[in-house]
Amino acid sequence: MAILSRTEHTFSWWHQGVFLYDRAYEWSEDSTEYSEAASGEWLDQSASRGVTFISPGGAIFGSDDAPLTIEVHDAPPAAPADDADSVGEFDLTLPSGQLVMEESGGGSDDNAVVLPKGEWRARWSGFGEVAAEEMDGVEAGAATERPDRYVLQIWPRTQQAGVVRIRGY
Repeated sequence: MAILSRTEHTFSWWHQGVFLYDRAYEWSEDSTEYSEAASGEWLDQSASRGVTFISPGGAIFGSDDAPLTIEVHDAPPAAPADDADSVGEFDLTLPSGQLVMEESGGGSDDNAVVLPKGEWRARWSGFGEVAAEEMDGVEAGAATERPDRYVLQIWPRTQQAGVVRIRGY
């Protein structure tokens, strides 16, 4: 098992969530994928499995510039870290190689990350989410660092699998 690449990014969410999908995803006429993916679970997908909804930060309504590490692996990575507040896995199809991270509730598709094209299995892990919830709404000083961070790991998919919520909200 080797990490082929590791890159640092930021993302934002609104209305307690962010949608992940390939820029080339062909939406249905009425875009029902949004409501299918945002099922009420912290992690879920549309029926097509082309749109994934993630609610980072638990009960935090919205956040800007959350740190996100993206790792591309050549095989499934080691078991999820014990200190992650939330961990879930899902299929991720990237025919264009451009992963869009769109804020729910009216975000744009401006935030996209270039990744290798392909059929992937993905693991989302959130760290420090409980601490971030405790700080939410509290006026923070300039020196206060945000306690939450997120990791998206992808590796080649060998077979289709559904969403698996390992732990979380």
